[in-house]
Amino acid sequence: MFKSQDQMTSEVKENVRGGNKAIEFTHVFTTNETFNKARLCAVLEFPPGASIGSHSHGPDAEMYFVLEGEFTVVENGISKVLMPGDASFTGGGDTHSVANNGKDNAKLLAVIFE
Repeated sequence: MFKSQDQMTSEVKENVRGGNKAIEFTHVFTTNETFNKARLCAVLEFPPGASIGSHSHGPDAEMYFVLEGEFTVVENGISKVLMPGDASFTGGGDTHSVANNGKDNAKLLAVIFE
């Protein structure tokens, strides 16, 4: 399956999981398009200061892959700055949060696996 950007839908979500500010979600593939293997497959754009609050994953799991900018990801209380090309994977009941603490907009690909 191929999709062009004009076939993807976008939405803005405020204070995701108790985080700060609004984040734009561009849905790359829908759940049905992934044969129910991914609940979310989207590029998330964070303005400076935007974040997704701490939440757990289990039995599902979530991957972040940084596309632009820098993000601070906290997983089970351990903080790490991720740059373009870096990734994180959270599952098995672990918790994580993510924030754009930089001065520019930042983007990551997020996939939640069922």
